[in-house]
Amino acid sequence: MGRLIQIAVLGLLACLQVAMAAEPKLTVTLDSRTSTYTLSDLLKHPALLDVSTDSSDEAYKRPMRYKAIPIESLIGKPSDDQEAQFVALDGYAPVIDAKRLRGIAGARAYLAIEPSDAAWPPLGQGKPSAGPFYLIWINASGTNVSPSEWPYQIATIRLQQSLAGRFPLITPNETASDDVRSGFKIYAKQCLPCHTINRQGEAAMGPDLNVPMNPTEYFTERGLKQLVRNPKSVRDWNGGVMPGFDIERLSDGDLDQVIAYLKHMTGKKRASQ
Repeated sequence: MGRLIQIAVLGLLACLQVAMAAEPKLTVTLDSRTSTYTLSDLLKHPALLDVSTDSSDEAYKRPMRYKAIPIESLIGKPSDDQEAQFVALDGYAPVIDAKRLRGIAGARAYLAIEPSDAAWPPLGQGKPSAGPFYLIWINASGTNVSPSEWPYQIATIRLQQSLAGRFPLITPNETASDDVRSGFKIYAKQCLPCHTINRQGEAAMGPDLNVPMNPTEYFTERGLKQLVRNPKSVRDWNGGVMPGFDIERLSDGDLDQVIAYLKHMTGKKRASQ
């Protein structure tokens, strides 16, 4: 009997080890210090709250209730020249200015945690949920919180120096026009989460947009705008995941400035090797 009990205990311990190994983890890097939190750790965090989003919830498009931690409880109070990068499980990697994470108008940022025993709804048929970790905004309606500032399926958060400091080959020349400079800022928010440029950036979803060729070099301006607005109307293929950017998400003026930036970067092209 004692031998059977010993085997049962060992089996239980093995099951617990497998469960612990499979538990979702979040990596948070603040400068040179890296911390790893399990889902259980975050659900025990002293700053955990029950919060609600409204219909501006980017993942679910309707009000939702979450268990969430104010983002500053995880990353502290970074300086204005720092940025936070949120890296998703699929390689999506948006960057958000640290000062925006302190609040945009009345909106406040939280990291929502998906409990293992209370799963969130799937994002679509055959798709996973927005979990295990999702950056949400409270009181976001009527503010300019961008869709790219609602990253979900987060695996890593990195607090780092500014984009230009890390990736000098994506920045416009000092003599660039105001339209080009504005286009770079819009590009950084809307495009860089999925695309590199001049092989710089940390996204892994879409192709590089300057080497070996810039899209302004092989699309007409009309065709490029159509691609941005409705990608499947230009090229439809099974591997395509690019969303369309409607006029509310990217105004015509903003799109013109992004194209001005891309055209400018053809003259600042890194070798493709």
